[in-house]
Amino acid sequence: RFDFPTAPVVIGMILGPMAEQAMRQALTISQGDWTTFVTRPVSLVILLLAVVALLGPRLYGAWVRRATG
Repeated sequence: RFDFPTAPVVIGMILGPMAEQAMRQALTISQGDWTTFVTRPVSLVILLLAVVALLGPRLYGAWVRRATG
């Protein structure tokens, strides 16, 4: 229906539960403090890359439409 490539879906199905477990463990260790994910430079960079990957295409499309519009 959505025509997603098979390999990324399989990787997501395998790594998703592992990432969720790691996040729960980090929150347990930090006693529920979400700032743990942004106080370390490496984790902050990873979070910023994820935000750019999610919002980048939409912002780029809006920028192109504005430039050509």
